[in-house]
Amino acid sequence: IVKSPESAFFKSVFAGARAAATEYNLNVTFNGPESEEDYVTQNEMVRQAMEDGVDVIVFSAVDYNANAEIIGQAAQRGIKIVVIDSDVNSSMVSCRIGTNNLQAVKAAEAALVVEEDELYIGIVNYDVNSANGQQRELGFRQTVEQDPRVKDITTINVLSTTEDARAGAKEMLLSDSRINVVVTFNEWTSL
Repeated sequence: IVKSPESAFFKSVFAGARAAATEYNLNVTFNGPESEEDYVTQNEMVRQAMEDGVDVIVFSAVDYNANAEIIGQAAQRGIKIVVIDSDVNSSMVSCRIGTNNLQAVKAAEAALVVEEDELYIGIVNYDVNSANGQQRELGFRQTVEQDPRVKDITTINVLSTTEDARAGAKEMLLSDSRINVVVTFNEWTSL
């Protein structure tokens, strides 16, 4: 159960899971809400998986806190929980697979190659309830703020869609014409 079955990233995850399922003779289903902000539907999908009697839920949380209770309920029923990509606020997770989001060093390095005397950075970040996006921003800020050329960092949080990211970026750029670096942290905001 992922954040969005339409994401190229999660499609590749499912392709790998399907290949492994074939090799090991397992049944695997792939599901996720239409919107990467729809934790309510994602929670319902976890409830349905529990009712269906699954042994394991591989999960990418839409909302770090709002998905925690249902994941805890599934784990209490003996279902193994494997979190991939986006974490959930639960100590009952069996395994976590993801990146160290605080080490958003590559994005920071790319932002700092700009040959300007002063840097005004605009961040188009996604859903404030996603631990990934917020940790990536924190790691990015910790790195770039060490450069004396960085004069200001402006953040706008948007829904995780290309349309909302485009509108948010436009709004941010129109509100501050000094911005000379724009940074994003996920597939949809980057597109």
